[in-house]
Amino acid sequence: MGGSRSRARVAAFVAVVAFIAASASVSGASALNVTSLEETLSHSPERWTYWSNTQLTEFVQGMERGSPDRCKAYTIGESAMGQSLWVLSVTKVPGVIKPGRPEMSLEGVPAFLYVGNMHGDEPLGRQLMFYLAEELCAGAAEEPAVDRILSSGVVHLLFSLNPDGFDLKTRGNANGVDLNRNFPDAIKRKGNLTLLGTEEPESEAIARYAAQLGTTLVGATLLHEGALVVNYPLDGAVSGSKVRREANPSVDDALFRYLAQRYIDVQPELQRNPEFPTGKVQGSMWYPVYGGLQDYLYLGIGAYCTTVEMNDQKWPDEVDLPRFWKQHRASMYAFLDAYLSQGIMVRFRANEPGDSVVVKAAGASLQVARAFLDLEAGEEVSVHFPVPTGAYKVAAEWQGDDPQHPELAAAEVEVRPDARASLTLARPLPAARGGPMRVAGLVDLSDASSSGPSLVGTANGERREEGVPPSRPGERNYRLNVQGGMTSDRQQPLRDAVLQNLKNRVESTHNASWKRSHRAQEILHASYFSTGLMVFLFVAIVGLAACRVDKAPRTRARGLV
Repeated sequence: MGGSRSRARVAAFVAVVAFIAASASVSGASALNVTSLEETLSHSPERWTYWSNTQLTEFVQGMERGSPDRCKAYTIGESAMGQSLWVLSVTKVPGVIKPGRPEMSLEGVPAFLYVGNMHGDEPLGRQLMFYLAEELCAGAAEEPAVDRILSSGVVHLLFSLNPDGFDLKTRGNANGVDLNRNFPDAIKRKGNLTLLGTEEPESEAIARYAAQLGTTLVGATLLHEGALVVNYPLDGAVSGSKVRREANPSVDDALFRYLAQRYIDVQPELQRNPEFPTGKVQGSMWYPVYGGLQDYLYLGIGAYCTTVEMNDQKWPDEVDLPRFWKQHRASMYAFLDAYLSQGIMVRFRANEPGDSVVVKAAGASLQVARAFLDLEAGEEVSVHFPVPTGAYKVAAEWQGDDPQHPELAAAEVEVRPDARASLTLARPLPAARGGPMRVAGLVDLSDASSSGPSLVGTANGERREEGVPPSRPGERNYRLNVQGGMTSDRQQPLRDAVLQNLKNRVESTHNASWKRSHRAQEILHASYFSTGLMVFLFVAIVGLAACRVDKAPRTRARGLV
């Protein structure tokens, strides 16, 4: 496509941004005014096309130029053919994006990642992300629901993980490799998720990017086509079967089902799909996948990763793009709300070198936990759990010399709709060790976007104003240098914690899934026997009936030859 045509389409994008600002009402994820938006933009035919890779580059750069205080465009690597893998990050959290500075400060700020066009012949998610990006960056960014999302965290948009495949209209990349089978697999490699160095450049780029985002990356969603369903871990079957469906839920299965439901609840099409009546499916119960990005981000990075299959037909006609944007728009916002705006934020500090801390949150419907091992003295860590509303008991356990008796700081919080419960837990003071457990008293239940200071309780009785940071001698700062890539004070943050957490998850998953798989094999063998017996009896009955007919007296009808 020529440069002039490309520039014309970019101009069309810019022209309609003003219409979006004036007409797109986004008062809540479940009440997005998609009808008026579609009507307003229906007069811009250039908008409803699949944008080229050149247009992608011009678009993200234009979004940063238009909103430099909340948008940052950068690349995380190159494809096999040398095309840039562009990311657009959007947030209103103060201090994260500084106009004119080549980096972003991401420490302690929850983040969510949308990944589009992993398969080159599946461009729908990529295109819908353009429409989402312009609303986040310009058009509807002052609306309450969008403001809440952007004030709660960072939205990272990786439009095309496979730009070469997009140009070639092929599933794989320029080397013919399916990128969604190109990552280290926990089942096939017995829990070892270390990159081998033989992965495709696109796979290496996103793996490195996710690792460098570290604990800030709360979740991610991969946008695909070929079905209409929300898929969640685990994708692989413990038996290693490539065809047989086997239940292999993760330890966070209840949380994944809740997150998937948030996407489904505002989309009628997902609620009435006869192939998937509930609108969601655990990966290995659909078909087993090994080496996929979803399980890699979940097990290897600790991000709650899901997959949305957006349409039965791949590469749908451009004329249907307005309909698909209307269909998925509210759901895409609902995911951002679920992952970033609502949940529990726990902050803690390692007091001594080598501290290992397990953070847990338990509610009526689910439990979640994260482990952080071998921390540095004074190091501060923040973890965000995107949980449903309700009351939770939250605890941080410092694993000392005696693992059977960890030092505990705990509190109770309430998660309210579209709001974050934030608290700081600290290791009990030395004088308290060995004595009664110290418990956090006051907990901040305010929305992240609320104004004015609020008090946060800690386990040692300290009280401070929320928004006034404590001293941070060992703070790990994540900075995204858009000229030289991601850098951090520690290039692989919490690597030991990730590996240990993975080992525990794989072992527990293996033990539980082996029992399910073993029982399934017994049932399968029994069904084979019963089926064989029924076939034998049927043949025997038919044979006996045929013998009886053979022996019966035969008569010829009169008048017939």
